[in-house]
Amino acid sequence: MIRNKHAILGMTFVSLGLLGALLSAIGASLPALQKFFSATIEQTALVTVIFQLSYSVFCFLGGFLTDFFGKSKVLTVGGILYGTCTLLLGTIAAFDRTLLLFAISGIGGGLLFIGANTMIVQLFPDNRGKYLNLLHLCFAIGSVAASLLVSAFISAGYGWSRVFELLGLVALATGFFFVFAPAGAPTEKFDGTTLKRLFNKYKLMLGNRLFLKLLVANTLAIGTQFGTIYLLVLFLNKTRGLPHSSASIVLATYFVLLGTGRIICSSLISRYPITKIVTFLLVLLFTSLSLGWLTRGPVSILFFTVTGLASSGLMPSLLALASHMLPKEVTGLALGIMSMFGGLGGMGITKFVSWIANGVGLNTSFLALIFLSLTALIYFTAMKKKFAAVEGRAPR
Repeated sequence: MIRNKHAILGMTFVSLGLLGALLSAIGASLPALQKFFSATIEQTALVTVIFQLSYSVFCFLGGFLTDFFGKSKVLTVGGILYGTCTLLLGTIAAFDRTLLLFAISGIGGGLLFIGANTMIVQLFPDNRGKYLNLLHLCFAIGSVAASLLVSAFISAGYGWSRVFELLGLVALATGFFFVFAPAGAPTEKFDGTTLKRLFNKYKLMLGNRLFLKLLVANTLAIGTQFGTIYLLVLFLNKTRGLPHSSASIVLATYFVLLGTGRIICSSLISRYPITKIVTFLLVLLFTSLSLGWLTRGPVSILFFTVTGLASSGLMPSLLALASHMLPKEVTGLALGIMSMFGGLGGMGITKFVSWIANGVGLNTSFLALIFLSLTALIYFTAMKKKFAAVEGRAPR
């Protein structure tokens, strides 16, 4: 059995890197996938919608599974589901079966997300902040690597599924690693008493009206972030005439800025009010999306890459803000809830943009994504004083 703490930490980092890689690979591969299946934009976007739905639901359900069955088992199942389905993508030519594989790989991705985060918390309870930041940096690194790989494979003449096959092999190796790594033991027994206690925790969390208002802001903001990740390459390819390989590099640059911004935000969050950081990021997100849509050429590309910087600190900052509103014993549940609703927000906007694109074109329908970012900004600004009051009362 593998008991080396640093080896387990390294493979936990790989787990979240694989999730970032899969999200990025899906977004970067949409133009090639559309061409391969001769699909409409709406049909192509179903890949992201189906994936995001299963991913979001299992970000939530995975919290129960890690408590009752342990982190290693959840990471094992997540890696095997992810790896098996992505490896099979290149062997199936039917679009409906491809959607099914993406749905199951989304389940694997959700399990990897919650398994990796909770594993870090259990391995390093006294230094979780440092290691969680490093964990999410691995998400950005995986995202950059996958975007660059898509660009390289497309330029070399390989099919759209090649990058998924490569990720599948790594995911299977990761899943099997945790079979032999008995870390992250179950923290709860599955019985009536535990379920009652869990129900009371949810009642405590969902009974907090201010947290529910924050959840709305989270859904709008993170929904915009996911929508941008999934639609950016397709948008640049179809409306700006950018070659697929070049559009994938733009997405890779987006993730470079996402990772860079996350490092910067992690240092700023202890020195500046969280509400001010989130407000600045939402202003930057709306502005960069709007100017990217209004302009053309290299300037447009520059503004779209800046959206990565604007998105970088949203999720960590909103989660930190939630921790000021809720007791410590429910912050883990809050992570699952916020991740699920953020994912559902991304699923909804991607579906809506692709649906109206069939009637008005992708360039015009992309305005819906910009409108969502504006809605997030207006809503958060309206609630800012209430959020700031809670943050001000909490120990910093």
